[in-house]
Amino acid sequence: MNRQAARTVVTLVSLVVCVMGAHAADWTNSGGNALRNGLTTETGPVAEDLLWSGGQTSLIAWQPVTEGNRVFMVRQADWPGNPQDSLVVAMDLTTGEELWSIEIPAESGDWTTWIAGVKNGLVFASRGGNGASVWAPLYALNVEDGSTAWVSVDDVNAGAYDGVVFAPDGDPVIGSIYDIWRIDADTGITVWHADRTGSVSSSCGGAVFGDAVYIVDAAPGGHVVVKYDLATGDYVYESDVMSGFTLQNTPFTGSDGTIYISRTQNNPATDFFYGWTDDGVEFKPKWNIPAAWTTTSEFGEGPDGSIYAVIPGPALARLHPDDGSVIDSVSVPDTGHCRLAVDAAGTVYFSNGGFADGHLYAYTADLNPLWDTAVTNINIGGPALGQGGVLVVCGVGTDVRAYRSDPTPTPTPGECLHTGDVTLDGEITAGDAQLAFLIALGAHTPTYDEECAADCNGDGEVTAGDAQAIFLTALGQPQCVDP
Repeated sequence: MNRQAARTVVTLVSLVVCVMGAHAADWTNSGGNALRNGLTTETGPVAEDLLWSGGQTSLIAWQPVTEGNRVFMVRQADWPGNPQDSLVVAMDLTTGEELWSIEIPAESGDWTTWIAGVKNGLVFASRGGNGASVWAPLYALNVEDGSTAWVSVDDVNAGAYDGVVFAPDGDPVIGSIYDIWRIDADTGITVWHADRTGSVSSSCGGAVFGDAVYIVDAAPGGHVVVKYDLATGDYVYESDVMSGFTLQNTPFTGSDGTIYISRTQNNPATDFFYGWTDDGVEFKPKWNIPAAWTTTSEFGEGPDGSIYAVIPGPALARLHPDDGSVIDSVSVPDTGHCRLAVDAAGTVYFSNGGFADGHLYAYTADLNPLWDTAVTNINIGGPALGQGGVLVVCGVGTDVRAYRSDPTPTPTPGECLHTGDVTLDGEITAGDAQLAFLIALGAHTPTYDEECAADCNGDGEVTAGDAQAIFLTALGQPQCVDP
Protein backbone atom coordinates (compact mmCIF):
# COMPACT_ATOMS: atom_id res chain seq x y z
CA MET A 1 0.00 0.00 0.00
CA ASN A 2 1.44 3.43 -0.95
CA ARG A 3 1.62 6.44 1.39
CA GLN A 4 -1.43 8.13 -0.12
CA ALA A 5 -3.51 4.99 0.35
CA ALA A 6 -2.26 4.70 3.92
CA ARG A 7 -3.23 8.31 4.63
CA THR A 8 -6.66 7.61 3.14
CA VAL A 9 -7.06 4.62 5.43
CA VAL A 10 -6.12 6.60 8.54
CA THR A 11 -8.42 9.48 7.62
CA LEU A 12 -11.38 7.31 6.79
CA VAL A 13 -10.97 5.05 9.80
CA SER A 14 -11.21 8.18 11.94
CA LEU A 15 -14.36 9.23 10.10
CA VAL A 16 -15.87 5.77 10.47
CA VAL A 17 -15.25 5.82 14.21
CA CYS A 18 -16.88 9.26 14.47
CA VAL A 19 -19.92 8.21 12.49
CA MET A 20 -20.32 4.91 14.33
CA GLY A 21 -20.19 6.77 17.63
CA ALA A 22 -22.88 9.27 16.63
CA HIS A 23 -26.65 8.90 16.74
CA ALA A 24 -26.80 9.63 13.02
CA ALA A 25 -30.00 7.65 12.56
CA ASP A 26 -32.02 9.41 15.25
CA TRP A 27 -34.84 11.82 14.37
CA THR A 28 -33.96 14.37 17.03
CA ASN A 29 -36.23 17.35 16.24
CA SER A 30 -38.55 18.94 13.68
CA GLY A 31 -36.64 18.51 10.43
CA GLY A 32 -34.78 15.49 11.81
CA ASN A 33 -31.39 17.07 12.53
CA ALA A 34 -29.56 20.34 13.15
CA LEU A 35 -29.77 21.30 9.45
CA ARG A 36 -33.53 20.57 9.45
CA ASN A 37 -33.09 19.07 5.98
CA GLY A 38 -35.02 15.85 6.70
CA LEU A 39 -32.16 13.63 5.46
CA THR A 40 -31.24 10.45 7.34
CA THR A 41 -28.75 7.60 6.91
CA GLU A 42 -31.47 5.03 7.60
CA THR A 43 -33.42 3.19 4.90
CA GLY A 44 -37.17 3.42 5.38
CA PRO A 45 -40.13 1.26 4.31
CA VAL A 46 -40.66 0.72 0.58
CA ALA A 47 -44.23 -0.50 1.08
CA GLU A 48 -47.08 0.01 3.55
CA ASP A 49 -45.58 -2.54 5.94
CA LEU A 50 -47.19 -1.84 9.31
CA LEU A 51 -44.91 -2.71 12.22
CA TRP A 52 -47.26 -1.68 15.05
CA SER A 53 -50.09 0.73 15.77
CA GLY A 54 -51.95 2.29 18.69
CA GLY A 55 -51.12 4.63 21.53
CA GLN A 56 -52.56 7.14 23.95
CA THR A 57 -55.37 9.30 22.61
CA SER A 58 -54.78 12.82 21.34
CA LEU A 59 -56.91 15.72 20.10
CA ILE A 60 -54.06 17.03 17.93
CA ALA A 61 -51.18 15.22 16.22
CA TRP A 62 -47.78 16.46 17.37
CA GLN A 63 -44.25 15.84 16.07
CA PRO A 64 -42.64 12.54 17.20
CA VAL A 65 -38.87 12.34 17.77
CA THR A 66 -36.60 9.34 18.26
CA GLU A 67 -33.38 8.34 19.96
CA GLY A 68 -32.10 4.78 19.84
CA ASN A 69 -34.99 2.37 20.18
CA ARG A 70 -37.36 4.90 21.72
CA VAL A 71 -39.87 7.28 20.18
CA PHE A 72 -41.22 10.28 22.09
CA MET A 73 -44.33 12.36 21.47
CA VAL A 74 -46.97 14.47 23.19
CA ARG A 75 -50.46 13.00 23.28
CA GLN A 76 -52.96 15.73 24.07
CA ALA A 77 -56.02 14.24 25.79
CA ASP A 78 -57.61 17.56 26.76
CA TRP A 79 -57.29 21.32 26.42
CA PRO A 80 -54.79 23.24 28.58
CA GLY A 81 -55.71 23.72 32.22
CA ASN A 82 -57.15 20.26 32.77
CA PRO A 83 -55.32 17.49 34.68
CA GLN A 84 -53.27 15.18 32.48
CA ASP A 85 -54.11 17.39 29.50
CA SER A 86 -50.94 16.66 27.51
CA LEU A 87 -48.51 13.91 28.41
CA VAL A 88 -44.98 13.27 27.19
CA VAL A 89 -45.08 9.63 26.14
CA ALA A 90 -42.15 7.28 25.46
CA MET A 91 -42.70 4.13 23.41
CA ASP A 92 -40.52 1.27 22.21
CA LEU A 93 -39.69 2.07 18.59
CA THR A 94 -39.86 -1.52 17.35
CA THR A 95 -42.77 -2.88 19.42
CA GLY A 96 -44.96 0.13 20.23
CA GLU A 97 -44.96 -0.76 23.94
CA GLU A 98 -45.45 2.29 26.16
CA LEU A 99 -42.37 2.70 28.32
CA TRP A 100 -43.47 5.69 30.41
CA SER A 101 -45.60 8.82 30.33
CA ILE A 102 -45.31 11.95 32.46
CA GLU A 103 -47.05 15.29 32.87
CA ILE A 104 -44.97 18.46 32.79
CA PRO A 105 -46.01 20.51 35.85
CA ALA A 106 -48.43 23.28 34.91
CA GLU A 107 -48.91 26.73 36.38
CA SER A 108 -52.03 28.80 35.80
CA GLY A 109 -52.13 29.96 32.19
CA ASP A 110 -49.61 27.42 30.91
CA TRP A 111 -50.12 25.94 27.45
CA THR A 112 -50.19 22.45 25.95
CA THR A 113 -46.94 20.57 26.48
CA TRP A 114 -44.69 20.34 23.42
CA ILE A 115 -41.48 18.44 22.76
CA ALA A 116 -38.50 20.43 21.52
CA GLY A 117 -36.48 17.31 20.73
CA VAL A 118 -34.27 14.56 22.13
CA LYS A 119 -30.50 14.45 22.31
CA ASN A 120 -27.84 12.57 24.27
CA GLY A 121 -30.28 10.84 26.61
CA LEU A 122 -32.48 13.86 27.34
CA VAL A 123 -35.96 14.75 26.08
CA PHE A 124 -36.66 18.49 26.12
CA ALA A 125 -40.23 19.72 26.66
CA SER A 126 -42.05 22.88 27.74
CA ARG A 127 -45.50 24.38 28.34
CA GLY A 128 -44.65 27.74 26.77
CA GLY A 129 -45.96 28.94 23.42
CA ASN A 130 -49.53 29.71 22.33
CA GLY A 131 -48.30 32.23 19.80
CA ALA A 132 -45.43 33.26 22.09
CA SER A 133 -47.93 34.54 24.67
CA VAL A 134 -47.06 31.98 27.36
CA TRP A 135 -43.68 31.82 29.09
CA ALA A 136 -42.63 28.59 30.84
CA PRO A 137 -39.42 26.73 31.68
CA LEU A 138 -37.82 24.08 29.52
CA TYR A 139 -37.67 20.64 31.14
CA ALA A 140 -34.96 18.07 30.46
CA LEU A 141 -36.27 14.54 31.04
CA ASN A 142 -34.22 11.36 31.21
CA VAL A 143 -35.08 9.13 28.24
CA GLU A 144 -35.08 5.97 30.36
CA ASP A 145 -37.81 6.85 32.84
CA GLY A 146 -39.02 10.43 32.24
CA SER A 147 -37.53 11.74 35.47
CA THR A 148 -36.54 15.41 35.51
CA ALA A 149 -32.82 16.05 34.98
CA TRP A 150 -33.20 19.81 35.27
CA VAL A 151 -35.55 22.75 34.78
CA SER A 152 -34.21 25.72 32.84
CA VAL A 153 -33.21 28.84 34.74
CA ASP A 154 -34.95 31.08 32.19
CA ASP A 155 -38.45 30.68 30.76
CA VAL A 156 -39.04 30.43 27.02
CA ASN A 157 -42.11 31.24 24.95
CA ALA A 158 -41.41 29.14 21.85
CA GLY A 159 -43.87 26.43 20.86
CA ALA A 160 -44.32 23.21 18.91
CA TYR A 161 -44.44 24.86 15.47
CA ASP A 162 -41.19 26.79 15.93
CA GLY A 163 -38.99 23.71 16.04
CA VAL A 164 -35.77 23.47 18.05
CA VAL A 165 -32.33 22.38 16.83
CA PHE A 166 -29.24 21.20 18.69
CA ALA A 167 -25.65 22.38 18.81
CA PRO A 168 -23.02 19.62 18.38
CA ASP A 169 -22.70 19.23 22.16
CA GLY A 170 -26.46 18.74 22.58
CA ASP A 171 -27.39 22.25 23.67
CA PRO A 172 -30.90 23.14 22.45
CA VAL A 173 -31.07 26.30 20.32
CA ILE A 174 -34.55 27.79 20.61
CA GLY A 175 -36.08 30.53 18.48
CA SER A 176 -39.19 32.54 19.29
CA ILE A 177 -40.59 35.68 17.68
CA TYR A 178 -38.36 38.12 19.61
CA ASP A 179 -35.75 35.84 21.15
CA ILE A 180 -33.15 33.15 20.53
CA TRP A 181 -31.68 31.09 23.36
CA ARG A 182 -28.92 28.54 23.60
CA ILE A 183 -29.43 26.53 26.79
CA ASP A 184 -26.74 24.37 28.36
CA ALA A 185 -27.79 20.73 28.00
CA ASP A 186 -26.04 19.72 31.23
CA THR A 187 -27.40 22.39 33.57
CA GLY A 188 -30.35 24.27 32.05
CA ILE A 189 -28.46 27.57 32.34
CA THR A 190 -28.75 29.97 29.41
CA VAL A 191 -25.48 29.98 27.46
CA TRP A 192 -26.54 33.05 25.50
CA HIS A 193 -29.61 35.02 24.49
CA ALA A 194 -30.09 37.19 21.41
CA ASP A 195 -32.84 39.61 20.43
CA ARG A 196 -34.46 39.24 17.03
CA THR A 197 -37.67 40.24 15.23
CA GLY A 198 -39.56 37.36 13.67
CA SER A 199 -42.43 37.68 11.26
CA VAL A 200 -45.26 35.62 12.76
CA SER A 201 -45.18 33.83 16.12
CA SER A 202 -45.06 30.03 16.12
CA SER A 203 -42.83 29.72 13.03
CA CYS A 204 -39.61 31.20 14.32
CA GLY A 205 -37.06 28.41 14.75
CA GLY A 206 -33.67 28.28 13.09
CA ALA A 207 -31.18 25.86 11.58
CA VAL A 208 -27.57 25.14 12.59
CA PHE A 209 -24.73 24.57 10.13
CA GLY A 210 -21.08 24.68 11.13
CA ASP A 211 -20.50 27.56 13.52
CA ALA A 212 -23.68 29.42 12.59
CA VAL A 213 -27.35 29.65 13.52
CA TYR A 214 -29.56 30.80 10.65
CA ILE A 215 -32.97 32.37 11.21
CA VAL A 216 -35.30 34.46 9.05
CA ASP A 217 -36.41 37.83 10.41
CA ALA A 218 -38.85 40.53 9.39
CA ALA A 219 -37.32 43.60 7.74
CA PRO A 220 -38.68 46.69 5.97
CA GLY A 221 -40.32 45.40 2.80
CA GLY A 222 -40.09 41.72 3.62
CA HIS A 223 -37.69 39.28 5.27
CA VAL A 224 -33.96 38.61 5.61
CA VAL A 225 -31.86 35.56 6.44
CA VAL A 226 -29.77 36.37 9.52
CA LYS A 227 -26.58 34.66 10.68
CA TYR A 228 -25.73 34.39 14.37
CA ASP A 229 -22.56 32.97 15.89
CA LEU A 230 -23.41 29.57 17.41
CA ALA A 231 -20.82 29.90 20.18
CA THR A 232 -21.62 33.44 21.32
CA GLY A 233 -25.03 34.38 19.93
CA ASP A 234 -23.53 37.48 18.29
CA TYR A 235 -25.21 38.88 15.18
CA VAL A 236 -22.94 38.38 12.16
CA TYR A 237 -24.74 39.68 9.05
CA GLU A 238 -27.96 39.36 7.04
CA SER A 239 -29.12 38.85 3.47
CA ASP A 240 -30.80 41.22 1.08
CA VAL A 241 -34.56 41.59 1.53
CA MET A 242 -36.97 38.97 0.19
CA SER A 243 -40.16 40.89 -0.64
CA GLY A 244 -43.35 40.08 1.23
CA PHE A 245 -45.35 40.67 4.37
CA THR A 246 -45.89 37.57 6.54
CA LEU A 247 -43.86 34.36 6.77
CA GLN A 248 -44.81 31.14 8.57
CA ASN A 249 -42.04 28.75 7.54
CA THR A 250 -38.58 28.14 8.97
CA PRO A 251 -35.24 27.78 7.13
CA PHE A 252 -33.17 24.66 6.56
CA THR A 253 -29.70 24.14 5.16
CA GLY A 254 -28.42 21.75 2.55
CA SER A 255 -25.46 19.48 3.19
CA ASP A 256 -23.30 22.01 1.34
CA GLY A 257 -24.38 24.85 3.64
CA THR A 258 -26.86 26.51 1.28
CA ILE A 259 -29.67 28.15 3.27
CA TYR A 260 -33.20 27.54 1.96
CA ILE A 261 -36.46 29.23 2.90
CA SER A 262 -39.95 28.97 1.43
CA ARG A 263 -41.03 32.60 1.88
CA THR A 264 -44.81 32.47 1.25
CA GLN A 265 -47.97 34.31 2.34
CA ASN A 266 -50.58 33.13 -0.21
CA ASN A 267 -49.65 35.81 -2.74
CA PRO A 268 -48.15 34.59 -6.06
CA ALA A 269 -46.42 37.94 -6.53
CA THR A 270 -44.21 37.37 -3.45
CA ASP A 271 -44.32 33.59 -2.82
CA PHE A 272 -40.88 32.18 -3.67
CA PHE A 273 -38.56 29.41 -2.53
CA TYR A 274 -35.08 30.89 -2.04
CA GLY A 275 -31.58 29.50 -1.88
CA TRP A 276 -28.80 31.60 -0.31
CA THR A 277 -25.04 31.01 -0.22
CA ASP A 278 -23.03 32.07 2.84
CA ASP A 279 -19.45 32.64 1.68
CA GLY A 280 -18.20 33.58 5.15
CA VAL A 281 -18.34 37.29 4.35
CA GLU A 282 -21.90 37.82 3.17
CA PHE A 283 -25.00 36.11 1.85
CA LYS A 284 -25.21 35.80 -1.91
CA PRO A 285 -28.45 34.94 -3.73
CA LYS A 286 -28.18 31.51 -5.34
CA TRP A 287 -31.62 31.21 -6.98
CA ASN A 288 -35.33 31.49 -6.31
CA ILE A 289 -38.41 29.92 -7.90
CA PRO A 290 -42.18 30.35 -7.39
CA ALA A 291 -43.49 28.48 -4.34
CA ALA A 292 -46.89 27.30 -3.18
CA TRP A 293 -48.30 28.75 0.03
CA THR A 294 -47.48 26.63 3.08
CA THR A 295 -47.20 27.25 6.82
CA THR A 296 -45.15 25.63 9.60
CA SER A 297 -43.64 23.28 7.02
CA GLU A 298 -40.37 21.32 6.88
CA PHE A 299 -38.84 20.67 3.46
CA GLY A 300 -35.60 18.89 2.70
CA GLU A 301 -32.77 17.39 0.72
CA GLY A 302 -32.06 14.05 -0.98
CA PRO A 303 -28.82 12.07 -0.64
CA ASP A 304 -27.77 13.29 -4.11
CA GLY A 305 -28.23 16.94 -3.11
CA SER A 306 -31.65 17.35 -4.75
CA ILE A 307 -33.94 19.76 -2.91
CA TYR A 308 -37.60 18.92 -2.25
CA ALA A 309 -40.20 21.67 -1.83
CA VAL A 310 -43.80 22.50 -2.71
CA ILE A 311 -44.39 24.58 -5.84
CA PRO A 312 -47.57 26.03 -7.35
CA GLY A 313 -50.08 23.40 -8.41
CA PRO A 314 -49.65 22.47 -5.66
CA ALA A 315 -46.98 19.89 -6.39
CA LEU A 316 -44.09 18.35 -4.53
CA ALA A 317 -41.02 19.10 -6.63
CA ARG A 318 -37.48 17.81 -6.85
CA LEU A 319 -35.22 20.77 -7.57
CA HIS A 320 -31.70 20.94 -8.94
CA PRO A 321 -29.50 22.40 -6.19
CA ASP A 322 -27.44 24.47 -8.63
CA ASP A 323 -30.23 26.51 -10.23
CA GLY A 324 -33.58 25.49 -8.70
CA SER A 325 -34.84 23.97 -11.95
CA VAL A 326 -37.59 21.40 -11.53
CA ILE A 327 -36.26 17.89 -12.19
CA ASP A 328 -39.41 15.96 -11.21
CA SER A 329 -42.77 16.79 -9.66
CA VAL A 330 -45.96 15.15 -8.47
CA SER A 331 -49.34 16.68 -7.66
CA VAL A 332 -50.24 16.73 -3.95
CA PRO A 333 -53.50 17.88 -2.29
CA ASP A 334 -54.00 20.15 0.72
CA THR A 335 -50.46 21.29 1.43
CA GLY A 336 -50.96 22.83 4.86
CA HIS A 337 -48.34 21.91 7.47
CA CYS A 338 -46.07 19.87 5.18
CA ARG A 339 -43.44 17.59 6.68
CA LEU A 340 -40.80 15.60 4.82
CA ALA A 341 -38.18 12.90 5.42
CA VAL A 342 -35.70 11.43 2.92
CA ASP A 343 -33.89 8.14 3.53
CA ALA A 344 -30.44 6.94 2.44
CA ALA A 345 -31.89 5.35 -0.71
CA GLY A 346 -33.54 8.63 -1.71
CA THR A 347 -37.07 7.54 -0.78
CA VAL A 348 -39.18 10.60 0.02
CA TYR A 349 -41.81 10.49 2.78
CA PHE A 350 -44.20 13.43 2.59
CA SER A 351 -47.05 14.48 4.85
CA ASN A 352 -49.47 17.04 3.44
CA GLY A 353 -50.29 18.24 6.96
CA GLY A 354 -53.99 17.97 6.20
CA PHE A 355 -56.81 17.53 8.65
CA ALA A 356 -59.85 15.64 7.35
CA ASP A 357 -57.83 14.66 4.26
CA GLY A 358 -54.48 14.18 6.00
CA HIS A 359 -52.18 11.84 4.11
CA LEU A 360 -48.69 10.34 4.19
CA TYR A 361 -47.07 9.57 0.83
CA ALA A 362 -43.92 7.62 -0.08
CA TYR A 363 -42.15 8.30 -3.39
CA THR A 364 -38.99 7.23 -5.13
CA ALA A 365 -36.28 9.88 -5.44
CA ASP A 366 -37.74 10.92 -8.81
CA LEU A 367 -41.21 11.19 -7.21
CA ASN A 368 -42.84 8.06 -8.57
CA PRO A 369 -45.45 6.82 -6.05
CA LEU A 370 -44.52 3.84 -3.85
CA TRP A 371 -47.33 3.79 -1.28
CA ASP A 372 -49.59 6.10 0.68
CA THR A 373 -51.97 6.02 3.62
CA ALA A 374 -54.63 8.30 5.10
CA VAL A 375 -53.84 9.77 8.53
CA THR A 376 -56.74 11.89 9.78
CA ASN A 377 -55.66 15.28 11.15
CA ILE A 378 -51.98 14.44 10.65
CA ASN A 379 -51.01 18.10 11.29
CA ILE A 380 -47.28 17.94 12.25
CA GLY A 381 -47.43 14.31 13.38
CA GLY A 382 -44.54 13.11 11.25
CA PRO A 383 -42.98 11.52 9.34
CA ALA A 384 -40.09 10.70 11.67
CA LEU A 385 -37.59 8.10 10.46
CA GLY A 386 -35.60 6.46 13.24
CA GLN A 387 -33.18 3.68 14.00
CA GLY A 388 -33.55 0.53 11.92
CA GLY A 389 -35.57 2.35 9.27
CA VAL A 390 -38.72 2.58 11.41
CA LEU A 391 -41.04 5.31 10.15
CA VAL A 392 -43.40 6.82 12.75
CA VAL A 393 -46.47 8.91 12.03
CA CYS A 394 -49.09 10.26 14.45
CA GLY A 395 -52.74 11.12 13.94
CA VAL A 396 -55.58 11.93 16.32
CA GLY A 397 -57.39 9.57 18.67
CA THR A 398 -55.23 6.51 19.32
CA ASP A 399 -53.72 6.63 15.83
CA VAL A 400 -49.96 6.20 16.27
CA ARG A 401 -48.27 3.99 13.67
CA ALA A 402 -44.85 2.62 12.79
CA TYR A 403 -43.84 1.14 9.45
CA ARG A 404 -40.77 -0.91 8.52
CA SER A 405 -40.02 -3.06 5.50
CA ASP A 406 -38.01 -6.27 5.82
CA PRO A 407 -34.29 -5.74 5.20
CA THR A 408 -32.63 -6.84 1.99
CA PRO A 409 -32.09 -10.64 1.96
CA THR A 410 -28.67 -11.84 3.09
CA PRO A 411 -26.58 -13.27 0.24
CA THR A 412 -26.25 -17.06 0.14
CA PRO A 413 -22.76 -18.60 -0.33
CA GLY A 414 -21.41 -17.90 -3.80
CA GLU A 415 -23.81 -15.02 -4.40
CA CYS A 416 -23.19 -11.28 -4.07
CA LEU A 417 -26.47 -9.41 -4.05
CA HIS A 418 -25.28 -5.89 -3.31
CA THR A 419 -21.77 -4.51 -3.17
CA GLY A 420 -21.06 -2.38 -0.13
CA ASP A 421 -22.93 -4.59 2.36
CA VAL A 422 -19.74 -6.21 3.65
CA THR A 423 -21.25 -7.27 6.98
CA LEU A 424 -24.12 -8.96 5.10
CA ASP A 425 -26.80 -7.51 7.39
CA GLY A 426 -29.01 -6.04 4.66
CA GLU A 427 -27.85 -2.42 4.87
CA ILE A 428 -24.77 -0.34 4.13
CA THR A 429 -23.37 1.47 7.16
CA ALA A 430 -20.05 2.81 8.47
CA GLY A 431 -19.40 -0.68 9.84
CA ASP A 432 -19.21 -2.00 6.27
CA ALA A 433 -16.57 0.57 5.41
CA GLN A 434 -14.61 -0.36 8.52
CA LEU A 435 -14.63 -4.07 7.60
CA ALA A 436 -13.62 -3.24 4.01
CA PHE A 437 -10.60 -1.32 5.39
CA LEU A 438 -9.54 -4.37 7.37
CA ILE A 439 -9.82 -6.52 4.25
CA ALA A 440 -7.83 -3.98 2.23
CA LEU A 441 -5.13 -3.93 4.92
CA GLY A 442 -5.00 -7.72 5.06
CA ALA A 443 -6.11 -7.62 8.69
CA HIS A 444 -9.23 -9.69 8.00
CA THR A 445 -9.52 -12.76 5.81
CA PRO A 446 -12.84 -12.37 4.03
CA THR A 447 -15.36 -14.97 2.98
CA TYR A 448 -16.35 -14.97 -0.68
CA ASP A 449 -19.47 -12.96 0.16
CA GLU A 450 -17.54 -10.37 2.16
CA GLU A 451 -14.87 -9.93 -0.50
CA CYS A 452 -17.48 -9.63 -3.24
CA ALA A 453 -19.39 -6.99 -1.28
CA ALA A 454 -16.21 -5.09 -0.36
CA ASP A 455 -15.20 -4.72 -4.02
CA CYS A 456 -17.30 -1.59 -4.33
CA ASN A 457 -16.11 -0.56 -7.81
CA GLY A 458 -16.19 -4.10 -9.20
CA ASP A 459 -12.57 -4.14 -10.41
CA GLY A 460 -11.76 -7.50 -8.83
CA GLU A 461 -9.76 -6.31 -5.81
CA VAL A 462 -10.47 -4.66 -2.47
CA THR A 463 -8.56 -1.45 -1.80
CA ALA A 464 -8.77 1.60 0.44
CA GLY A 465 -10.64 3.29 -2.40
CA ASP A 466 -13.40 0.69 -2.11
CA ALA A 467 -13.65 1.34 1.63
CA GLN A 468 -13.86 5.08 0.97
CA ALA A 469 -16.62 4.54 -1.60
CA ILE A 470 -18.55 2.33 0.82
CA PHE A 471 -18.26 5.01 3.49
CA LEU A 472 -19.68 7.62 1.11
CA THR A 473 -22.47 5.22 0.18
CA ALA A 474 -23.31 4.85 3.89
CA LEU A 475 -23.55 8.64 4.09
CA GLY A 476 -26.14 8.65 1.32
CA GLN A 477 -23.84 9.27 -1.67
CA PRO A 478 -24.16 6.02 -3.68
CA GLN A 479 -20.81 4.85 -5.06
CA CYS A 480 -21.03 1.06 -5.28
CA VAL A 481 -21.96 -0.86 -8.42
CA ASP A 482 -24.06 -3.99 -8.09
CA PRO A 483 -22.85 -6.99 -10.11
